[in-house]
Amino acid sequence: MKYAHEIRRPEVPACAKSVISLHFDGKIFKIQTATGVLKTYPAVSGKPVDSKFDYSLERQKVSNQGPIPEGSYWISPADIWENNAIKNLLVSSRSAWGDYRITIRVSPGTQTHARGGFFIHGGDIPGSAGCIDLTSSMNQFIKDLKSLLGKSVNCHVPLTVEYSDAE
Repeated sequence: MKYAHEIRRPEVPACAKSVISLHFDGKIFKIQTATGVLKTYPAVSGKPVDSKFDYSLERQKVSNQGPIPEGSYWISPADIWENNAIKNLLVSSRSAWGDYRITIRVSPGTQTHARGGFFIHGGDIPGSAGCIDLTSSMNQFIKDLKSLLGKSVNCHVPLTVEYSDAE
């Protein structure tokens, strides 16, 4: 199973909650606060079918093809993984993953349909095995995230995946 080492039981973060949160609706990835949206980035999840992304519940259940299942997740900015020349050759190609990736952790109560190994990442071609793919916007997202959090990287940032806004 791809990324089996990244599949974990749902867990409650052991660090403080960030003042920002993330939201993905199948088209737009947002950084927001209680008062509103701060930043937006085009994004997709899963692999396209006939050039279209399918966010249906049935597609969410398809391992290595479908989008990340709807639910509650979180990220830890301290887990930002930066690609470099050695990692590019040995671990993951820059064209598939981009310059950065962050592990997405599952919150208790989220039904993942026995799937896992989700990340937020970039890359050259839109689409993934279930990750949230920001393609060319990933570097800007990382820059914005670091700027908004400052020195508070040892926190957790809630992430909600909700496809009701997507067509």
